[in-house]
Amino acid sequence: MSDDQTVMNRFHAFRAKYFPERQLFLRSEGRVRFVTFGSYFQMGVASAIAIAMGWGLVTSYHYLTRDQVLEAKNQTINAMSAQYQALSNDFSSLEAEVERKAEQLETRQKFLEEMVGLEKAQPLPASEDDNASDSNTTGPDTSDAGYGDQRQVTFLEELLGVGTANAAVFTNTERRTSLLRRLKEMESRQQLLVRRLIFQAENRMENIEQALAPTQIDNEALIAKWQSAASAMGGPYVPEAEFQPVFDPEDDQPFLKLMTARQRLEMVTMVLDSLPIGQPAEKYYLSSRFGRRKDPIKKTWARHSGLDLAGWPGTAITATAPGTVVHAGWYGPYGQMVEIEHGNGFKTRYGHMRKVHVSKGDTVTLGQRIGDMGKTGRATDTHVHYEVWFDGKVRDPMPFMKAANDVLEIQGRHEETSKQ
Repeated sequence: MSDDQTVMNRFHAFRAKYFPERQLFLRSEGRVRFVTFGSYFQMGVASAIAIAMGWGLVTSYHYLTRDQVLEAKNQTINAMSAQYQALSNDFSSLEAEVERKAEQLETRQKFLEEMVGLEKAQPLPASEDDNASDSNTTGPDTSDAGYGDQRQVTFLEELLGVGTANAAVFTNTERRTSLLRRLKEMESRQQLLVRRLIFQAENRMENIEQALAPTQIDNEALIAKWQSAASAMGGPYVPEAEFQPVFDPEDDQPFLKLMTARQRLEMVTMVLDSLPIGQPAEKYYLSSRFGRRKDPIKKTWARHSGLDLAGWPGTAITATAPGTVVHAGWYGPYGQMVEIEHGNGFKTRYGHMRKVHVSKGDTVTLGQRIGDMGKTGRATDTHVHYEVWFDGKVRDPMPFMKAANDVLEIQGRHEETSKQ
């Protein structure tokens, strides 16, 4: 109680000292009046004036410092915008990198499909992690909705997403990371496949080399002949996408190696189509070999430039490879002779025929009858004189005949001569 009285006493003392009762005298027309201002009224007016002055000071301070506040806010906004732009650029760069890798892998995939004879790409299998990520991000599975009777999703669309739902998934960082991982898996599978295709191409080249070994003609000679002969080329220019590294600076090299190996194999197999590997007659027996021999007429040593294959008069003489007849008729000591140009440096001659069934300029096929066996020209009895020429030089026909089965098997044409 005494404390309350002390506080009140102090308050009244303060009021009496600073806000004593004041009187305002007013004189008008000879009369004097006064207005009394009590202490409480004075305190109220003083408080109001103090509050007004305080408010004025606060508003003045905020007004004067408003530009600084706005500048600070603008700096904050600019900093946030810069951070957002940097983040957006990072996302754009990552998205562009994913798209670039996917496009390169799609180019490789199309190339590999051409190599193995596929018509459509195999769908990229989704892992369990990807399925879980998709389900957590997009909710219920609606990815197949509306696609049942539309076109098949391509390899690139399968990776990057098709439609609104998948596009929303693709904007997620986890989805990009998942796509990069899947792209890496696809690249690994492509590398494995391309190594197998390189091995197959090189193995076929080696088989061809072994099959042609008896003829003393190797793959390099066939390729050189093809390159020198393949001068008639043209057509509209349609640029082809080039292979570029995807994950490793040299991961495109196996594809370039495969392309080179396949081109070399194609050149060799095309030249093989001109190789005279068929049988020159239906029925025959070997009466004289290629090379040094005693001449049957002069009985002195001479060089024999072909094989003499004897048989019954009228036995069918057949073309040993497809080609064009460049001579059909009498040709000095050859008698009735047919010469066939097979292309790529190969040509064959068939001499001593009794009758010729083709004319100059005719196109003949493998195994086609071109004449009948006889003994015209410089001959002692019925036979066909058979010659093989390559690159302007006469060759021993026997190695070509021995290599026939192996070459035909390589070409897949074994059935074409199975009846000969």
